[in-house]
Amino acid sequence: MIPYCILIIEDDDDREFMTCLFLNYNRLMYREIFQLVQNVWITEDLIQDVLVSLIDKVKELRLKDQRHLVNYIITASKNKAKNYLRDTRIEATVPFDEQVDYPDPANNREEMERYLVERHNLSGLAHIWSKMDARSRSLLRGYYILGKTTAEIGVELGIKPESVRMALTRARKSAYELLKLEIITEF
Repeated sequence: MIPYCILIIEDDDDREFMTCLFLNYNRLMYREIFQLVQNVWITEDLIQDVLVSLIDKVKELRLKDQRHLVNYIITASKNKAKNYLRDTRIEATVPFDEQVDYPDPANNREEMERYLVERHNLSGLAHIWSKMDARSRSLLRGYYILGKTTAEIGVELGIKPESVRMALTRARKSAYELLKLEIITEF
């Protein structure tokens, strides 16, 4: 069944284009979103949101070849799901320990010391993470954990990349101040 958001498009060519796009890539969008949210109903809602976003960019989509169009749809679907997870705070949490490679202490003592320092820093960060404001967590997660560029983060937040750099600086400073307070309260 064709979603209502497509059926109400006034331009016949755009409606036909979006109908074909939906019929060809519905399963792809569903798979990409469901992998992240793991909920059928939420997935269906997010597909509608992705389609609304794609409708706004129908002129750009018409110019893309199939490979770029597929990549664009995948990216739009994943981003919509990630934004939903971020906004509802139902994120898949990975313990900080799992993000660090474990060195072999018998072969390289310096590497083991570096690992222990990183582990200590990450555990401190884990303690203060919930105390940070949502925007700082989002910025730090996007840049350091998800590996997004400042331009990508800027698009998500609706700000310029230069402003993202400044916001990242403030978020790091905020995290550092909270870490200092955490260390002081331990003693």
